[in-house]
Amino acid sequence: MNKIKLYNRDGADLWLENTGEQAAENIAIWKLCVDDKHKYCLEYCRYIGEYSKAKDGSIEFSDIQAIDPSGGPMLSVEDVFENKYEIVKINSANNIWIGERNYN
Repeated sequence: MNKIKLYNRDGADLWLENTGEQAAENIAIWKLCVDDKHKYCLEYCRYIGEYSKAKDGSIEFSDIQAIDPSGGPMLSVEDVFENKYEIVKINSANNIWIGERNYN
């Protein structure tokens, strides 16, 4: 399993982890993970993008452009990690599409 370690100013051990599932050719599905001591980082996560309210009052996102866990970092569509991985689409904290590219 591939992991990308992320900096968090709250001191959480935060990382992106490849789920092993493919969304499309050269695009894998990753999830945002955090250590057990800092679960609140994902519980108070902010989603940035287009949304609408459902009849029951819940929020339904149609186009998430960024996700911002408590203490950061904000992850946006088109962000590049390790000169190799690029965020292509964000569906939720557990479903982030990341493409493998060559930026050298």
